[in-house]
Amino acid sequence: MACCATPSCFIPEVTSSLCFAVPSPCPGGSGSASGDATWRETPDSGASLSKAATDCLRTLRIHDGEGLDTVSATNSSNDQQGHASTSAAVVETSHQPAPLSRRGDSHASKHTPFWDTFDAMLSNPYCPETNPGGFINMGIANNSLMSAELLTYLRNHLDLEPIDLTYGSSLYGSTRLFRALCHHLNSAEFNPVHAVEPRHILTGPGAGPMLDQIAEHIADPGEGFLCAAPYYNGFDADFATRSQVRCVPVFSPDGDGTEPSSFAGPSALRGFASAYSSSQASGVPIRAVVVCNPHNPVGRCYDRAALVHYGRFAAERGLHLIFDEIYALSVFPTDDDAEPQRFISALAIDWQNEAGLHPGSVHIITSASKDWGMNGLRIGMLVSQHNPRLISAMKSTGKLYMVSSAADALFSHLLLDESFYKPFIALNRARLSWAYALARAWCRHHAIGYVASNAGHFVLIDLSPHLAVAAAGGRTEHEAEALLWRRILERQVCLTPASNYHHPTPGVFRMTFSLKRDEMLEGLARLEDALGLEHWTPPPPPSSPFVQQHK
Repeated sequence: MACCATPSCFIPEVTSSLCFAVPSPCPGGSGSASGDATWRETPDSGASLSKAATDCLRTLRIHDGEGLDTVSATNSSNDQQGHASTSAAVVETSHQPAPLSRRGDSHASKHTPFWDTFDAMLSNPYCPETNPGGFINMGIANNSLMSAELLTYLRNHLDLEPIDLTYGSSLYGSTRLFRALCHHLNSAEFNPVHAVEPRHILTGPGAGPMLDQIAEHIADPGEGFLCAAPYYNGFDADFATRSQVRCVPVFSPDGDGTEPSSFAGPSALRGFASAYSSSQASGVPIRAVVVCNPHNPVGRCYDRAALVHYGRFAAERGLHLIFDEIYALSVFPTDDDAEPQRFISALAIDWQNEAGLHPGSVHIITSASKDWGMNGLRIGMLVSQHNPRLISAMKSTGKLYMVSSAADALFSHLLLDESFYKPFIALNRARLSWAYALARAWCRHHAIGYVASNAGHFVLIDLSPHLAVAAAGGRTEHEAEALLWRRILERQVCLTPASNYHHPTPGVFRMTFSLKRDEMLEGLARLEDALGLEHWTPPPPPSSPFVQQHK
């Protein structure tokens, strides 16, 4: 939930064991590390790599056998020397532990009291039978709509082999998982121009670690990535915590970034040219553009023309183009829009011919977390079809990001099981559509504005009319928003302020609707208490047996 804005951000802190946002300076350094120009030139693989990535490539070559003749053997003189006698002097006791590095101190300072509060929230989840007073978390994107079917399937299909008790068949995934992912990504849902092959894929424990890895390998400390605001707040921490890469928000000059025109054609890039120039001038060189499609937190998909214009923008400036496609299969029908934009994968675009962009500059991140409702299994993947240099660089650190054999086996089995795969996607979409309709009906009943959505697990709702009471006493709108959030949290329910996603309007919140029906209704009732609204009578559950399995 941490965020890093430019020039300031909102870092939640705690008062009376509750969290709210206050302005705080951005973490992350400024200026870029100098690099070896020879190593940074990669004319055959699109945009260039970072200094760290080229160092990783050097390491790989040493491990592959190059330069081993320069490594001298250590002598064994220590075996022939006696040990010094133990001193009888009294050693003074130290009252302080050895210090951390500057990097360690920096990381420790970023662990605000908010994280302890959020952790306590996760450890106290609502359950109607065993913990009815627990927290209902409508702030984090968990999809519980398919949990019953998933748990049954996973319990019946954990089939481990002897090799799963070793380091497996690859340091960067497994031959089994690569085969399953290729089967998945070469399906009609993604419609790739070029078939995805195992050599194009790296895996790790979730999308966040893969974003962390790619930031380290395509940018140097103090450099930046452009991303249209509002955007998923995890990008800030994923890029900045270790790699010290800034995610630079791009604000639309003609709206708040949620309107349909922000996802269609060239208008999707309003503000990008000026943001690029401003960032360069301020000493934050831009190295990549990040596109979240389907979008978090807006819940919409970009049309093909918008994606191509992103490619042209990156090509003109020699930038990498990173796509987060973690909600690719979580697109659902809704009567808010008779013809909603369908999902188009970056794999389905011929970047060279349609946008003039070297395809080696295009990289895709996705995971098992959202479309498959398995945040806890921790499986993420990067697909880069035309940049073997980047793949090689990331392999040098990939052994630090290995996926558990059990998670690997379960997810591979699911992806290759046609009897489960397609029905699961269809049922999940139907339940997301129904759950969204329930949240929308609640908003309409209480005259609460919302942004029409047809993808993801959430909807943006406008609670700004409720800031007036909180703003009494001369408080700013952001202070009023923090107090409103505190009032909501006091009812043991959590939404996320959209300011954490760099939304420009105070009082807008992201509300997750992909909860089980009883939990969703209880959460909405608690929100009514927090906002001083009369209780709403929900419509009956869907009559279709297809959707009714959801309890």
